[in-house]
Amino acid sequence: MANLADLLTGASPDDAVALTQARAYTEQVFKPEAERMVTERRMIDLMGFTAGDVAMTAIEDAPITIVPARIKTWFTPSELGIDIAAPYGLELISRMLQYNVVTQTQADVLTGYAYSTVKPFEFVTLYDILKARDKCPTVTVTSTNGYAIINVPSDVETHGPQLFALNPRTNKTIRINGFRNVGKSGLYDALIPSEWRNAVLSVDDAYGVIGAA
Repeated sequence: MANLADLLTGASPDDAVALTQARAYTEQVFKPEAERMVTERRMIDLMGFTAGDVAMTAIEDAPITIVPARIKTWFTPSELGIDIAAPYGLELISRMLQYNVVTQTQADVLTGYAYSTVKPFEFVTLYDILKARDKCPTVTVTSTNGYAIINVPSDVETHGPQLFALNPRTNKTIRINGFRNVGKSGLYDALIPSEWRNAVLSVDDAYGVIGAA
């Protein structure tokens, strides 16, 4: 499955457009084996009554040199069916196609049954996009009795802005904590580890609304 940063390399440079693209992105992933099993009933469900009946009759009547007897029995009501993605399942579809039992479109439907369509980034936020692109803006906050307190004056997408401190020895900014479930307007706090309470502090501000309380 793709990761968000890789996906964004081919997405729009406009972050709002890239967000829409990421949410709409789909992938085909393998179903668990139990969900890939095709029975006689499933064959008819996938292909339609007439075409499914033709296919099952062809399987039942085919010489064992084309469809081995054991495979035929896997379609009986007492059996679990055939794993359509297994080598023998793909071989069966290939033979059905070869002998004109199914069309290419029907064969594609059968092989496609082994996959589910998922949207791995359906619920990403603008914050996720900016972080993946390493361009999320930050604002300065201060320590108040060992806590960083931020004010969010208006509702935003629920996200988890991270809290950073400037390491004076390396002059590099490092993550020291984070805020959870920031979304509704109001105040939020995050504990500042004791060794960073006198450091220069900052917090992610993807939506341009966060301010120090």
